[in-house]
Amino acid sequence: MSAVSYREYRPEDFPVLKDMYAHLDEYLRGLTVKLPLPEYVGQVWLDSFERTLGKFSMLHIAEVDGEVVGFMLSRVLRVPPHYGGVLVGELTDMYIDPQARRMGIGHELSRLAINWLRDQGVHSVEIQVVDGNEGSWRLYEKMGFYLELRQGRMLMDDYQDPGPPAD
Repeated sequence: MSAVSYREYRPEDFPVLKDMYAHLDEYLRGLTVKLPLPEYVGQVWLDSFERTLGKFSMLHIAEVDGEVVGFMLSRVLRVPPHYGGVLVGELTDMYIDPQARRMGIGHELSRLAINWLRDQGVHSVEIQVVDGNEGSWRLYEKMGFYLELRQGRMLMDDYQDPGPPAD
């Protein structure tokens, strides 16, 4: 396989990125994600941040021989005032084509995204890793991320009201 090159997104990348995101979404739903699946999930994903690209979000792209083989989305968010109201960066939605894995692409996309976030003046960078995605967690842990909170979900269809506490 040829050398990997990296760059920021171009609008002509959007069709392939939407397809790649659909593969990522399918993988995450196969782990533990149990949220509703919208029709045209790749387009819905792109619509959720496209207007902020270059300002409050960025897509970094990995290519081999001119073909997109991976991407990383990063965003700038502001935490609530009771957490200091600072800007924080978020690494989210990374996908690498199966034939291009184990080449350090995830590390490099993450590094580029973190550097972009630093240039935006963020206080810190956060991630969410779906339970069962141990490869991603190991990558981020090696980069210096640590566990800060746990997030859980219960589907309302699964809820069984235990009644008031016994006295």
